[in-house]
Amino acid sequence: MNAELLKLRYLPTARWTAAFVAGVVLIVGVVLLAVAPKDPNKYISIPETTIGLTTAIAAMVFGVWLATLEFSAGTLQRTLTAEPDRNRVLAHKLVVVITVAAIGGLLVAASAGGLAHLAANRHGVGIDDGDLAGRLFGSVPVWMAGAAIGFGFGLLARAPGGGIAVSLVFVLAFDGIISFIPGVQDYTYGQLTSDLTTNIGGNGQTQNGLAVAIIGTIAWCALIIAPGWVRFLRGDLK
Repeated sequence: MNAELLKLRYLPTARWTAAFVAGVVLIVGVVLLAVAPKDPNKYISIPETTIGLTTAIAAMVFGVWLATLEFSAGTLQRTLTAEPDRNRVLAHKLVVVITVAAIGGLLVAASAGGLAHLAANRHGVGIDDGDLAGRLFGSVPVWMAGAAIGFGFGLLARAPGGGIAVSLVFVLAFDGIISFIPGVQDYTYGQLTSDLTTNIGGNGQTQNGLAVAIIGTIAWCALIIAPGWVRFLRGDLK
């Protein structure tokens, strides 16, 4: 576990990813302050959409990066020499991916919500703070799932570019393909994660309750992680 944490501390990718998300959060706050929308919903919808998409992609990229780091750097044999238990290597990586996504997501949601609230107050616009907080903090579990999805596809592809490409196709296109299958549309990854955010945030209509959304999202993550995990355990790694 310490080795994975040291990678976060000393390697630039994680820092640059975090800096990019922080920059987007700051820019959105500055734009809201400068533009001063009169519609209260803008102070909620703009951060939710812009920061939600940015953080989701960043979490996914982070998951792919940590899964493929040793493959791309050529240090896999060194890692397995230090820790020959392959299950433990992957478990530590996955725990770090999900934990960092959770902590980072909470910080992003708090910062984005605080800046949006500040901008609204500065311009005398009353907003529903509960709705704003619900939408932003309700997205945190989805960002965690996105990081896990990225980890799974990265582990399967064993290359950053391939892992990111497949993850994007899955998130953006796969739901649309399988939703044509009767009875499946309510249990796609996109629908379940949308229901998860909505149930936690307490706004909007859902197709599934909170328990089904949580279990279904975890099931999708496990389904995607499993093939790469098994391949890692059984394959001849160089």
